Amino acid sequence: MYTLGIDLHKKSSVWVLIDEQRTELWKDNVLCHPKYINIAVEKIPVPPTEIQVAIEPVAGWRWVSQLLEEAGMNVHIAHPRKIQLIAKSTKKTDAEDSRTLANLLHSGFFPEAHKSREEIYQLRLLLRERTFIVRQRTSVKNQIHGIATTQGLHHIVGGNPLFKRGKVGIMNGENFVLKELHYLEEDLEKRIKPFDEKLQLEINKYPEAKILQTIPGVGVVTALTIISEVDDFKRFKTGKRLTSFAGLVPRQRSSGETIRYGSITHAGSAPLRTALVETAMRIREGNAPELFAFVKRLTPICGAKKARVALARKLLIIMWKMIVSNTSYNPKVLFSSCTTNVSDLDTGSGN
Repeated sequence: MYTLGIDLHKKSSVWVLIDEQRTELWKDNVLCHPKYINIAVEKIPVPPTEIQVAIEPVAGWRWVSQLLEEAGMNVHIAHPRKIQLIAKSTKKTDAEDSRTLANLLHSGFFPEAHKSREEIYQLRLLLRERTFIVRQRTSVKNQIHGIATTQGLHHIVGGNPLFKRGKVGIMNGENFVLKELHYLEEDLEKRIKPFDEKLQLEINKYPEAKILQTIPGVGVVTALTIISEVDDFKRFKTGKRLTSFAGLVPRQRSSGETIRYGSITHAGSAPLRTALVETAMRIREGNAPELFAFVKRLTPICGAKKARVALARKLLIIMWKMIVSNTSYNPKVLFSSCTTNVSDLDTGSGN
């Protein structure tokens, strides 16, 4: 078996091939274009089916790995946070990075990351682009309110009985800037609707989404966001491992009898953490008294924000247990079995 290390960039890449004795057999600079990738595969002096590839998940790694797999190679994706030899190397060049990747994979010390299915990847893109448009709309709304406040028009832009009459006046040309911003806001609103319609169709493909929606505060977008970011819940042996993957566990610096906890690690997916914290913010005494009681108990100890982050972590553990056991939300069974210690609370922000 031969090992190929690829240091990938946006426009170019460096390929280094080694054999069983870690002897360098071939090296080349390859432009990041399907045409040149295929040419490079043909130039390799050994059969592609006898090659295992080590590559970092940067730039266009997904389409590059797909081309390599189609050629018959066995592609391994590096875990970006665990490639410490490259990040801390005193001699850092593209060729050395490629050689390091190849040596790590050859020696069995290669920290491999999970590669999501193409279906999950496309769903993730769909949700993230929707989030981008929603944030743009929110930004425009805030801009409208800011301008209206500086010009004394906030009473006709806010949510009160004068809003509709005031908006009609603005749209008729009384204020050019606000009129154009309102057009932009309406256009962004129209752009969101096709995404929502698409997601309504997508949710039927995932039975897990129906299970997650039985939790108070979890709708279509939240359920699909969690599924797309986690992918396979069953690849985690425990719910706590999933919370670590999501970056919702606190940093720990301990030595001897001294134990120190810091802010949450923020490792992994930011959209996943955001979805969970927003779900925790929607928990109220009226829709989920048992979850709200958890927040109410922790708030005097660590503050309202940290209590909500702790609830987000607890919700993710509950979600993991629901998915692996294929059961709907039942607070009497699930809540009591998913405990969170006060010592495990983070001291940082939620996202």
